[in-house]
Amino acid sequence: MGAVMAPTARTLVLALALALSACGASQRQSFDETAALFHDDLRWGRIPAAETSVSPAIRTAFSEHHRAWGAVVHVIDIEVESMRTSSSSSSARLRVVWTHGTDSTDVRESLVEEAWESSGGRWVLRNESVIAGDAGLFGAPAGAPGATPAAPARDESVPTPNA
Repeated sequence: MGAVMAPTARTLVLALALALSACGASQRQSFDETAALFHDDLRWGRIPAAETSVSPAIRTAFSEHHRAWGAVVHVIDIEVESMRTSSSSSSARLRVVWTHGTDSTDVRESLVEEAWESSGGRWVLRNESVIAGDAGLFGAPAGAPGATPAAPARDESVPTPNA
């Protein structure tokens, strides 16, 4: 009878292991889908739709940083440069290259780092900041009247609570 139980127990353990790995893959897939939809919404100027993936704690600042998108800031291309995830803390960091400009002769790039977290079964953006390139992505374009020239020291991050 012990020989009959062993394959059943092994089958149960194997099924449980597969189910647990599927949960991790499902969470990762959910993040991939959320991030892809978020970036697609931003790319095409659907800011209100993108805001549904933004933490309520930073939503007002996010709206302010993106208010010129589609009017002054025209996104030409998006490329995810890198992604780091942490299963222990349900967080992820993306580095995204945004190619943007005001017209076809004024093309700029900005490298943005995004911090995401899984909260209540869904992924939300909790911070984003320009870490290289044109700092005008979240504000007045460089060269515009009253614009601050792009400089590495300029902090364009969306403020995070308790940070």
